[in-house]
Amino acid sequence: MSHFNEVASEWDSAEKVEKMKKLADIVRPFLNDLRGKKILDFGCGTGLFGFELVEEEGEIVGVDTSEGMLKVFNKKGEGFPKVRSFNLDLETEPLIEKFDVIVTSMAFHHLDNPKAMVANFKEMLNPNGTLAVVDLDQEDGTFHPDNGKMGVKHHGFSKETLHSWAKNYGLAFEHHIINKIQKNEREYGQFLALFRLL
Repeated sequence: MSHFNEVASEWDSAEKVEKMKKLADIVRPFLNDLRGKKILDFGCGTGLFGFELVEEEGEIVGVDTSEGMLKVFNKKGEGFPKVRSFNLDLETEPLIEKFDVIVTSMAFHHLDNPKAMVANFKEMLNPNGTLAVVDLDQEDGTFHPDNGKMGVKHHGFSKETLHSWAKNYGLAFEHHIINKIQKNEREYGQFLALFRLL
């Protein structure tokens, strides 16, 4: 993840901050009452998404493979009462903890095996827990300017693929297209997929 280490210190542009605030405002109603909830922000980056979701007495745990991003995350976390972070690759290194809510924004397309990660996250949820995945609807590989350099492993995900994962692991499933991104003279859909324990 050298690309993300290189850009970490300048990642939080005014435009990104505003976009992620709007994204969190869209997602929050789907997550019910977040007060006092323990949240895992997977692929947290600098925390632009996760910190927007922390409510009163809540705890947030950030996980990312980029040390540079986590330095910024930790600095921002000084303003919150319950914040921790781990420099981990959860595809190969376990985190033995339980969470009420697991959120991830634009990280799943970087995973080697996102389907297996859904199974991992199922085991990390408390009863009535929710996994909320925000990522790109299936696209043709043109969204990122350099897929190789940016660590892109998947060109988005279709609703059908995501639903098949939920069925495979016995999870309730919801799917919503929550945003349209204008880029490269075309439009890319951004989805929210909710996986809930039955």
